[in-house]
This record gives sequence, C-alpha cells and structure tokens, in this order.
Amino acid sequence: MSKKLFVGNLPFEVNDADLSTVLAVAGTVASAKIVINKKTGRSKGYGFVEMETEEAAAEAVKKFEGATLNERALTVQLATPKQEADEKAEAKAEGNPQAGDIGAGTPSEPAIADFTAHTEKTGSSEGAQTNSSEGTSAN
Repeated sequence: MSKKLFVGNLPFEVNDADLSTVLAVAGTVASAKIVINKKTGRSKGYGFVEMETEEAAAEAVKKFEGATLNERALTVQLATPKQEADEKAEAKAEGNPQAGDIGAGTPSEPAIADFTAHTEKTGSSEGAQTNSSEGTSAN
C-alpha cells in the first residue's frame, strides 16, 4: 500500500522530477507533485510525494525530515488526509484555533482587556489605525 508524504520548505527552483529523484533514495516513488501558484506559475515551496510502500515512506521521513536541500531545511511528514485537513481549516475559519496555531482565530478577552486598559491609561492606541473624521488617518 502506498503512502503520501507532505514535503515542505522546498527551494522554489525544485520541480517534480527533482523531488522524485531526491526521495527515490529512500525507496520507489510512485508520484511527486510540486504545488504551483496558479496566478504566478511559481512553486509554493511544498509538494506531495507518493511512495510505493509504507516502509519507503517511513524511510523517507527518517532520512529527509530536517535534511537540507539547497540550504533549506526540509519538512517531510505523512500527509494529512484531505478530509481531516479540510476540517482543520474549517475550524480555524470559525475562530477555533487548533493546537499549534498560536495566535489564530479572534483575540482572547484578556488580550483585548489589556489593550483597552493601555489605551485608556495612555490616551493612545500607539499605532492603531483610525479612519474617523476626527482622528488622523493612517496610510
């Protein structure tokens, strides 16, 4: 049974064939695909590789996680199934940050209270933009 891997932090000049050649060191590669920005035609810096066997996938993660390719430390891990990834994205969009998503979602009540207290004490929001006719407009 084949296993799909996520490969991140790729140099932008790496193409599908390059990615396949690199990971072939760990075992037989069934497919390799760099994700391309549709507007620019440029690599987004990550891709997916399908290894022929679970053993080859495990070996690729072991060999290449953190390894350097063109001075960039690679991220290589088992790909998250699309449905699970979609659920995480949906939860994040609803303001429910997932573990590891520091700062995602809406600001916490303590953070808002701290900002409000600071603003009231100093009379300034220090860099906050205002668009009212009374305040000054930021760039």
